[in-house]
Amino acid sequence: MIKAYIKDLAVYLPEKILSDKDIESQIRVNGSHLQEGTLHKLFGSKNRHIAEKSMQVSDLAAEAGKIIIDRIDEKIDLLIFAAASSDMIEPATSNIVQQKLGITCPVMDIKNACNSVTAAIQAASAYISSGMYNNVLIVNGEKLSEVINFNPKDKEHLKRCLAGYSLGDAGTAVLISSKNGSLIEFQSSNSWGEFWELCTVAGGGSRSFRNPESYYFEGNTAGLSEMFFDNALPFIIEEIEKSPWKIEDIDCLITHQVSKEMVDFTANVLGVPTEKCINVFEQYGNTAAASIPLAIDYAIKHQKLKKKDKLMIVGLAAGISVSVQLITW
Repeated sequence: MIKAYIKDLAVYLPEKILSDKDIESQIRVNGSHLQEGTLHKLFGSKNRHIAEKSMQVSDLAAEAGKIIIDRIDEKIDLLIFAAASSDMIEPATSNIVQQKLGITCPVMDIKNACNSVTAAIQAASAYISSGMYNNVLIVNGEKLSEVINFNPKDKEHLKRCLAGYSLGDAGTAVLISSKNGSLIEFQSSNSWGEFWELCTVAGGGSRSFRNPESYYFEGNTAGLSEMFFDNALPFIIEEIEKSPWKIEDIDCLITHQVSKEMVDFTANVLGVPTEKCINVFEQYGNTAAASIPLAIDYAIKHQKLKKKDKLMIVGLAAGISVSVQLITW
C-alpha cells in the first residue's frame, strides 16, 4: 500500500484582530453589556482574527491554498474544501476556490464541523494509498464571525450563545502527497449522532431554511464537556492502545482548540505533559476546522514540532465526532 504524507501546510489570517473586550462590548442582554473579563474567565480567550465583511469563506481558503501552489512544482490531482463554513449551499465551495486558484482537477467538499480537515486528511490518505491520486490539496476557510449572536433574547439564551463569543476566522491549507513529507502512520475516528443537538448552526438546511434567527451558533458547553469525558476520551485512549505508539512516545500533542482549559485538560487526562501540548486558543479563539492546522503551523514556527517528532492530533467536533491521527513529522 502506498504511504501518505503531509507534504506542506499553510495558513492565512485576516489582519483585523478583536479582543475579548471588543466582543464583550458588542453583546446586549436586555440592554446590558457582558461584564468585562467574562470571556477570558470562561474560555481563556484573548484575541481572534476577524475577516472583513466583503471577504468570503472561499477567499480565506484560496489565500491559504495559493501559498502552497506557489511553492510546489507538482500538479494538484484533487482539491478538497473542508470546513464548517461555506460560501453557499450550492455549488460546492471547492468549485469556487478552484476558480480562484486557477487550477484544473476534480473537486469536492467534506463537511464534518470542526473535524472537517481531519476527516479530509483521512479521505485524502485513502485516495493516495489506493494509487488514484498523488497530490491532494485540502483547503479550509472559516468565517465564524458571521454566526455570532450579539443580541441574545435573555440570560438563558445567552448561555447557549456564549461559546460563540470565542469564535474567530482563518484560512488554512494542507497538501497530502504520495512522496516526501511527514508520514501519516495511524488514523481513526468515530461519531455519536445522538448528541448532535448539543452544538448547532441550524439555518441553511431543510430544518430551518428561512428563519433568520437560526443562522447563529448555539451550544451546550456543559453537555459537550460531559460527552467528551464520557465517550470521546475513552475512545481516544483505546485507539492509542491499538496503534503502534505509546503515550510516552508522543513529542507533540495538538487538539481542536475549543477552549484553553479543554486543551490542557485533554493533555492531562491522556498523560501527555502540558509542555508538549500546543495551546493557541488565546491567540486565535475557536476557529473550527482551521484550529488544528493553525496549531501545527504555530508549533513549527516556534520549534515545538521538529522533523522526526511524533505528533498526535486529536479532533473533536459537533455531531458529535472525534478523531485520532499519529504522524511522524
